[in-house]
Amino acid sequence: MGKLLTAVIYVLLVLVLIVSGILVLPAYRKYKNTKQEVVSLQADLDRVKAEYLTLQQEVHDLQHNASAIEKVAREQYHLSREGEVIYIYSE
Repeated sequence: MGKLLTAVIYVLLVLVLIVSGILVLPAYRKYKNTKQEVVSLQADLDRVKAEYLTLQQEVHDLQHNASAIEKVAREQYHLSREGEVIYIYSE
């Protein structure tokens, strides 16, 4: 009777381990996928923050620096100072 009881306990233990593995495996996979998504989103956030800081610096320069305004006027709108001649070369 003692050997039978021991065998039953071992079988039940194995069944409990198998069932726990079956129940835990999908949660673990979901955890790994979520962790990868968090890493990806963090990289996107870092990229957007860097872009934001760059744009914020450009806005500050345009608000407080006359040479930044002149640079935009010359490059984007082809404006010049009085008496200057602008040559535009096409490549």
